[in-house]
Amino acid sequence: MILKEFYNEKKNAIETEFNSDALTVHLYSDAVFKTSIEKPVVMFKYDNISWETSSEKNYKADVSFCLYLVMPIGSALSPNYEKVFEIAQRIDKSILSVNNNNTLIDTNSTFKVKEKQCTNEYDYWSKNDYFIWEIAYKTTLIENSLKKKYILFNNGLSNEELEELGYNLTSDIIEINPNQVEGNVDLSANI
Repeated sequence: MILKEFYNEKKNAIETEFNSDALTVHLYSDAVFKTSIEKPVVMFKYDNISWETSSEKNYKADVSFCLYLVMPIGSALSPNYEKVFEIAQRIDKSILSVNNNNTLIDTNSTFKVKEKQCTNEYDYWSKNDYFIWEIAYKTTLIENSLKKKYILFNNGLSNEELEELGYNLTSDIIEINPNQVEGNVDLSANI
């Protein structure tokens, strides 16, 4: 599915930008706040996905997503939360990079919408335990699964005669048009 492929593409881009030991990247989960973290955590979360689907099996999704950068709890005297700006800049570089191998991703449309420092508005964890930086993006994902389709003019031949000539009439890529083609048509040509 295109959403999973997009997530994996961006996760790999972030992990490539950083050492795999420098931070952890995964989908958003509140479970991360139940234990202490030792290194920065980047959580990917899809916010809104609006699909447009056509009859030709083209799928286009306007997607908004966020990355939450959760900084580890430092010592009480000197938490180094200022590193979030450097890390966020490197995350931007990897997310906005057009060097991906996935043809389903519209590489010209991913852009940053906003950044902000998050505060806890819920009861999942203690309010002051974590420093969280949110970066919001929008993009367009396009998936094409176009089928080849051929129109076969049978010129009065029966289905059996067409199959003897080598046509596979059970294929979903052939549509039989019963109309006659004017002029001389050589049906014995190899396909």
